[in-house]
Amino acid sequence: MGYATSGAVFGVLCLERSEGDVKRVRLENEWLRVAIEPSLGAGVAELSLKAGEWLHVMRRAPEGASWFNDLGSYLLIPWSNRIAGASFAWRGKLHTPLKDWKDGTAIHGKVKDKPWRVFQRSPTMAVLRYSSSDHPGQGWPWLFVAEVSYEVRGREMRTEVEVTHVAGGACSDAMPVGVGFHPFWNRSLRGKADDVRVRVKGLKRYPCEGMLPTGTAVETELTRRLGEGTALGTLAMDDVFLGSTEGAEIEWSGAGVRARCSCSPELGHTVIYTGEPDKDGKMPGFFCLEPVSMVNDGFNLATRGWEKTGVQALAVGESVRVWWTVALESV
Repeated sequence: MGYATSGAVFGVLCLERSEGDVKRVRLENEWLRVAIEPSLGAGVAELSLKAGEWLHVMRRAPEGASWFNDLGSYLLIPWSNRIAGASFAWRGKLHTPLKDWKDGTAIHGKVKDKPWRVFQRSPTMAVLRYSSSDHPGQGWPWLFVAEVSYEVRGREMRTEVEVTHVAGGACSDAMPVGVGFHPFWNRSLRGKADDVRVRVKGLKRYPCEGMLPTGTAVETELTRRLGEGTALGTLAMDDVFLGSTEGAEIEWSGAGVRARCSCSPELGHTVIYTGEPDKDGKMPGFFCLEPVSMVNDGFNLATRGWEKTGVQALAVGESVRVWWTVALESV
């Protein structure tokens, strides 16, 4: 992924826009419709499939959405999920990102609610860029730039993210980094109850307290069920797993639609959230199946010597790049 200056990248015209241009970016072909919110973390406001009618595969964000958790999907940079107590030691120094969740943690990174600049776009592709130097402080002493590209190809949406540690930050140490995606999948696609099923092979579940790992990831009855494919029904999950969403499938049998996920090997962890039934036994209208590179609280766990946290350390000038695809098909 290159930074746009002039000419063409990906075969499209390069368009550098001001940060004040916050209009929703829409990508569309005969099969898919995608909307991106530059003003709100470059998150996905819509992913819809044409199957007789437009089916909203991800939760649609309202026009003018101002809270990242109203999006259909958002980017997790430079960490995913939680940092316990909004505090972590890294190479002998204590760092304190802002507490921004009700449990006292720092959650879902630094870019989820920040404006991004649109650098390139065509009817089926857009590239957006973020620089942390535009938002200094906030308990994160490293500077980084992030770039995301969204592209629709037939019935597939492909997303690529690149994060680069740049010079000039208050801390000269290598920057700890985790990257991921936080989609909200609709449980129903045609206005009726779909017996939505999820299949993800090869997972191991971390024992957790408050979504913070307390021990080694292991195979469980739940991971076995997920590997074989299981109806979500009233199954309550808020879990992090060692293992990738590569090859994962989501099937909405009532709508006759299946999503197949694929991702780069760096995205070696998975978070699944289904919510819990309310007093009437009704589940939320969405669930989350998230490809992420690092385990929850990975910065602290890496400092304690845990293995396979997925945390990367980027020296100045180094980058991490990941990709994720969602392919939709009829069943």
